[in-house]
Amino acid sequence: MILYDGAMGTYYRMLFPGDPLRLEEINLQYPERILAIHRAYLAAGATKIKSNTFALLPFVMGLEISECQAMLRAAWKLATEAVRSSAVCEAAVVADIGPHPLGATADESGIVAADYHWIVAELLQLGAREFLFETQDSLALILPACRLIQERLPEATVTVSFSANQAGFTKSGSKLANLLQEAELETSITYTGLNCDLGPTLLSKLYLEHAHFEKLQYLSPNSGLPEREIGRGRTAKDAEYFAQAFLPAWEKGATQLSGCCGTNPSDIEALAALFGGRETGRKPSAPAIETTVAPSEPVTREISSWYSRLMAGEKIIAVEYDSPANEKVKKYLEGVQELARAGADLLTIADCPIGRARMDSSLTASRIHTEYSLATLPHLTCRDRNLNATHALLLGLAAAGIHQVLIVTGDPVPLEDRAQIKGVFNTDSVHLIRYIHELNQELETPFILCAALNINARNFSVELARAAKKAEAGAAVFLTQPIFTERAIENVCRARAELPPTVKILAGIMPLVSYKNASYMQHEMSGMDVPEEVVKRYEGLDRTQGEELAVELSLELMAKLHACADGFYLMTPFQRSKLTARICQLWKNQHYK
Repeated sequence: MILYDGAMGTYYRMLFPGDPLRLEEINLQYPERILAIHRAYLAAGATKIKSNTFALLPFVMGLEISECQAMLRAAWKLATEAVRSSAVCEAAVVADIGPHPLGATADESGIVAADYHWIVAELLQLGAREFLFETQDSLALILPACRLIQERLPEATVTVSFSANQAGFTKSGSKLANLLQEAELETSITYTGLNCDLGPTLLSKLYLEHAHFEKLQYLSPNSGLPEREIGRGRTAKDAEYFAQAFLPAWEKGATQLSGCCGTNPSDIEALAALFGGRETGRKPSAPAIETTVAPSEPVTREISSWYSRLMAGEKIIAVEYDSPANEKVKKYLEGVQELARAGADLLTIADCPIGRARMDSSLTASRIHTEYSLATLPHLTCRDRNLNATHALLLGLAAAGIHQVLIVTGDPVPLEDRAQIKGVFNTDSVHLIRYIHELNQELETPFILCAALNINARNFSVELARAAKKAEAGAAVFLTQPIFTERAIENVCRARAELPPTVKILAGIMPLVSYKNASYMQHEMSGMDVPEEVVKRYEGLDRTQGEELAVELSLELMAKLHACADGFYLMTPFQRSKLTARICQLWKNQHYK
């Protein structure tokens, strides 16, 4: 095993939250802090220490080369000093180089390519023998630098690590498989890897999908999803979970391990404890090409006024069924038909949840509405559009016959993306609800405005006060976060009692389908409150048993919430539409015979 250190940036911000300096500037201003972090990772078991040079391209920093050079030399000195004074005899410094700005113009790309040439030449002069190009979204601009390393130091090790989403595409739209294939043929690249963008479970899964590439050996996930990535509040149990998530990838040849955003020395220590001395796995052969299946006949059902029935006292069931992460919709639409048959009253579609690109929620909703006559509720976030773009989208939805939207502020752009992908946040959910409420005055058929209610908020009084502002602004229906605890049930009842009687609440039900799924929700998903006793109930269950327990627990929660909730909001796990369809149908059969 080769064990790299963990995060520098988020770990530093956790230790020194008030420091406004850029991370690379700290090499000069507070060198003792950087040195202490290097030593903490070495003490945890790391054998590769990344230099604190991730963003030191002059174009990225917006600084003169001379200023960057001073920071670069200080960073290299600190990393080598940490290694030199360490008791870890096999420890070494790796020159760390981050990505260029996304969407650079042709002239800017030329400048960035020159910056890569400069930083590589400088690091070679300082004595670098190992290089890590991290969080890359393409190869074009770094290949000349990789070849320069090969030319000047043929024995050097060059690792290129890509950052991709769950669907296997980088931020620039490049397909991960194509980049890995290109790197396989490039003699100047020794190894490839995956880092950032995803937590340990999802990045390991992405690794498994591409594990047959021989050079793919480096794996460095974030600690979790955006709100957890800063690393605050993580425990030894979180670190143990983090390490365990590497096991499937380890067994398929991921033997160079690390941690990205949100990780700390505890995570590296957990990796060292779990994989130190463990026998490495073998690379699999390339996967077989999937065959297509003939489409089934579509199922349609007449649109009924879900909102009229909800206002009349019927406890409707909305089902969240997120759009695909790629353009392949056949299986997804088959799931839509299953949900329609089961009696789902409303289909909700999230708008790029957790800040990751998926098929547009409004376009997906429009197709389902047109082809299957099923009422759809697209989510709209404030993260990705300004008011002008949102206004235009709403007019399109109205013209398509979709007259209900769920307004949310939106998950933050992942920390590692913020230098390249900008969240818009031209407004927040309260103001956008008010804006659409005013827009309704101009529309023949006004929008029914829905909003989110975090039933698991630690300070629920603050959350409830915000919900009251949303209701005042025009929100008519609230969909809650998943409910797992008695406290959450109590909060639903409190919200029902304190919000205006004209406002309706759909209680969130998320079926957990396995021990792994339950653990993931407990450790990696922000805003979730999954009790340990619930997680333990899934231990040792196979897929069928896990789904049976999911049905049992979901129906139990719905029964407990029946008195105070106005309806239910079922969330489909892992696109398992059959499962949510079954829960929906069982509930309807029991209560609407």
